[in-house]
Amino acid sequence: MQDEQLERKQMKAANYAQQPERFTLLEIKLQMRSTHGVRLISYAQGDWHCTCDFYRERGTCSHIMAAEQLLGPLVPLPTNAMLQEEHHDPER
Repeated sequence: MQDEQLERKQMKAANYAQQPERFTLLEIKLQMRSTHGVRLISYAQGDWHCTCDFYRERGTCSHIMAAEQLLGPLVPLPTNAMLQEEHHDPER
C-alpha cells in the first residue's frame, strides 16, 4: 500500500514538473564558486543581488545571468521585458 501511494506521488510530481507556470519563485540564495572567488547571489521581492564588483557597478553580472539560465522557467521576466512582450506586434 505504501509503495503505491509513493508511486502516485512521484507521478504527480512529474506532472507538476511539466507545468512550471504553477510555481512562483519568491526568494532564493545561492553560493557560486566563480573564476575569481565565491559569490553570493540572491533573489527576493523581484530583485537579484550579487556580491561581485561588476554587479555593484552595473546592476547585473554573469553570476546572476547564469543563475537565471540554471533556474530556467522559474525565473520571472523582468517588468520591462513583460511590458515589451505585451506590446510586441509581430506584424512590424
